[in-house]
Amino acid sequence: MNEKGDRMARRQRLMTAEEVRALVNAALADPTVNLAAPLMFSLMSRESLRLENLSGISRGDYHPAVDDVRGSLTYRDGDWLRAVTLSQESELLLAAYLDR
Repeated sequence: MNEKGDRMARRQRLMTAEEVRALVNAALADPTVNLAAPLMFSLMSRESLRLENLSGISRGDYHPAVDDVRGSLTYRDGDWLRAVTLSQESELLLAAYLDR
């Protein structure tokens, strides 16, 4: 990797919970803010979902948090039906994305 690639790799990081909240608030205030890409990267990075798993996910696959139980997402992985517990950041993004 060249020097520029090394710098870019060091700068890449996931959004913090505060940054996700700010993005969700901006999206709720402005319908032109697109949450699809941040949601995709959050689910891929935090929940280790693969891109091919994300394409078949629908609203019915999301199970919101209740009290102190975190939200979850069910998805197909080949012949298997799997469930993953959502991070706080992914759940905020997913709930706002589906609310549109």
